[in-house]
Amino acid sequence: MPSASRRRSTLRLSALMGRTFMEALRAKYEYTKGAEGVGELVGGEKTGRQQALATLSRVYLGEHQISDPGAEGEIGRVCSAIEELDLEANSLTSWGPIVAIISQLPRLHWLGLNRIPLEPLTAVPADFVEALRRLQTLCLSETGVSWDQLLLLAAEMPELAHLHFNGNALTTTAPRDGGSIPLAKLQTLWLEGNQLSDWSAVEPLSSLPHLQVLNLNYNLLAALPAAPQGFAALRHLMCRGNPLASWESIDALDRFPALCEARIAELPLTAAISGAVSRRVIIARVGKLTTLNGSEVRRREREDAERFYLRQVAQEYPEEGLPAGAFTEGPDGVALTVPEGEVWAALQKAHPRWRELLLKHGTHVTAGHGDGNARGVIANELLEITLRATAAEAASLPQCSRRLPGGLPLKSVKMIACQLFKVEPLKQQLLYSPPGQEKDIPELLDDDERSLCELGVVSGGTIIVEDMNG
Repeated sequence: MPSASRRRSTLRLSALMGRTFMEALRAKYEYTKGAEGVGELVGGEKTGRQQALATLSRVYLGEHQISDPGAEGEIGRVCSAIEELDLEANSLTSWGPIVAIISQLPRLHWLGLNRIPLEPLTAVPADFVEALRRLQTLCLSETGVSWDQLLLLAAEMPELAHLHFNGNALTTTAPRDGGSIPLAKLQTLWLEGNQLSDWSAVEPLSSLPHLQVLNLNYNLLAALPAAPQGFAALRHLMCRGNPLASWESIDALDRFPALCEARIAELPLTAAISGAVSRRVIIARVGKLTTLNGSEVRRREREDAERFYLRQVAQEYPEEGLPAGAFTEGPDGVALTVPEGEVWAALQKAHPRWRELLLKHGTHVTAGHGDGNARGVIANELLEITLRATAAEAASLPQCSRRLPGGLPLKSVKMIACQLFKVEPLKQQLLYSPPGQEKDIPELLDDDERSLCELGVVSGGTIIVEDMNG
């Protein structure tokens, strides 16, 4: 029997030279007896070994140097029960070996071909068509496959529900012939890390009747449409890392008919404000959101965010402010009469939900900006904050709850923390966790001159006191 070192050398050599699919499968999944089982395997043990491969349903063979399907018909005889197969980053640079592999797997519905530089197809092979018809999930990220090539395959995939097409230098989703996209059952589409630079390049997807999740992270989109058309079933849109630069794009999210979940981060738009403030403003501007950046938007958080947003908008009021008689009681409930003029018209255009939120929460401020009533209300609001310390000096001290004014600057919070936890203000680093997000990574509070309210701190949140020298 060959030694362990000799077997390892053989495996390394076969990896360099390329393997068949079955060689890779057996190397990873086949059952082998220990040293006590030395000798010829016969009868029931041979049957047991074959059954182990025959029952495999989920197979991951990424980066296994597979270059050939192996002996004709062997895959179908040995492991035809495979339902999910990942062949990521193997040496299958043409479709022929892939067709030969998956055409022997009658139960296959999930296929991963990421990071395989696939050659173009001029037509879909007949034996490939039968295999494609069963696929529900296809991963073709970083393969260099063109969108037109994908649509050629899609025409043979009537059951496809989930498609990963990241990092393929995609610039448009429009079919070259101007026809419809043959992905009638598609539910999730991942287009992360492509080169989509204008919404018109995305718009052809709007007609897909069942598209629920669309990942456009790290593309080149500078704006979302003011009045999006179609996307009737879209509930989750990801736009992280796009160069979105105006709040109009955030307001547009509220106009997708079914959207309730979004990933909006790493934007030029929010680069100058804290994560907590950014989250509150986005929640307030998009009334349908139930989840933002992976975290649930609870009812209390929404109310706090909308009230915070109203106070921010109030600082943009003209000097005379909103008249005290702007709210009137009528037969249909409370009505709001906004003064005429360009300033008020511009304010309503810049803040589409402002009127709705004022009627929902009532007026919080009636005067203008500067040092007027708006700023006074912000400063006087009391926030229920939990403070806890991780510093060694405070290990025996319990966390504390304090009611602090929203206008209290961070440097004053450090003085309070010094009294509570005996950590000098100059040594302190303060982190913040919004209510309900205590298990998430806290956000750094790094501007001593800004107030708690300006930093997005809300009632129910937690401030964590760390010793930078500890």
